Amino acid sequence: MVGVDHLSADTPSGLLGIQSRLHLTGRLDVEANNQQWSLYLYMGRLIWAAGGPHPVRRWYRYLSRHCPHINPQAVTFGEAGNIHRWDYDILVSLIKQQQVTIDQTSALIRSIVSEVLFDILQQEETRFVNFKIDQKDVLDASLALVNAQQVLDEVQPIWNDWRALGLVDHSPSLAPVLRQQELLQQQTSEKVYKTLVSLADGRRSLRDLAVLMKQDLVPLTRMLVPYFRKGFIGLVPIPDFPSPVQAMQVAPPSAAPGTTGSTGSLKPTVSPTAPLVACIDDSKRECDTMERIITQAGYRFVGIQDSVKAISVLLEQKPGVIFLDLVMPVASGYEICSQIRRISQFKDTPIVILTSNDGIIDRVRAKVVGSTGFLSKPVEADKVLGVVEKFLGVPQG
Repeated sequence: MVGVDHLSADTPSGLLGIQSRLHLTGRLDVEANNQQWSLYLYMGRLIWAAGGPHPVRRWYRYLSRHCPHINPQAVTFGEAGNIHRWDYDILVSLIKQQQVTIDQTSALIRSIVSEVLFDILQQEETRFVNFKIDQKDVLDASLALVNAQQVLDEVQPIWNDWRALGLVDHSPSLAPVLRQQELLQQQTSEKVYKTLVSLADGRRSLRDLAVLMKQDLVPLTRMLVPYFRKGFIGLVPIPDFPSPVQAMQVAPPSAAPGTTGSTGSLKPTVSPTAPLVACIDDSKRECDTMERIITQAGYRFVGIQDSVKAISVLLEQKPGVIFLDLVMPVASGYEICSQIRRISQFKDTPIVILTSNDGIIDRVRAKVVGSTGFLSKPVEADKVLGVVEKFLGVPQG
């Protein structure tokens, strides 16, 4: 049975609508402002939450946060799943593949349902909200069950703090962007100015930044509020990332093992004619991370963990871009970079240094031996792909 009712935006406390429905079993859809959120419930427990303006960004954020060994962009969605809750189906698949633990699963689910509940509370206080109940859409409750009232009690103070910042009508899914940049530079210290420039680039939402900087949402935003009020920083909507549902690639039955596009697959099919990217790093984990980022974007990849064999492998493979770890046994990144540059074939090949010690001395020394640029560790997928696309372009599928 499906029930539909309406709730006025001026409901006292803004809690009666959602709170009175958390005991349900089934799917509860909340619609407001041309957006929809869905809560999957089982006898007062939350199983999953979906919808909102940035479902893909949200999935990437919390998978990265709670399962850092997995590159979210390298996890594909196959045709066997439900397109309305593709993220849940991917999580189920990752559990079956033993890619994530039960504790990681519980933490990820809790983060996702907390964010969705925050959005619903914000809608209840500011807009007409429409509820729809589908008691037939019941998810498998075997992953994790989150006490609905308990998580709502945790989210409510966060919403109260957000409201106290004067941001009732501003979603955390908005992205900070610089305004009046010259005036801002004049009225702040160099350190503050550089920090704000790096944060307010209009590419990441406040939620993205909080997870990236390992800070809670409200304290991070509170730091920016004075600049909002002075007009130095604005908040703008940004698009979600492309949906894994739209981008799914299902390989033919004859594809090699590990290259299919089934739900949760970690190794997409890459064209044999795609540009080749090399990574020289003695850490298998770092090479695996780079491989997931590179191959998911459609490029070929070669990882080299033995620095002694690096030159011979490069000569054989002829990559278009080389990522090079700075600190390695036997030969350092400086030495290898210098050796590569002595080979005429690699005279103009981009060489990007990977390092966790991004100091001015390292930059100068790397430049002297012929490096093209620097990337800080741990690597971020968007920055890696930005470098690759700059030099190789986007691979044609």
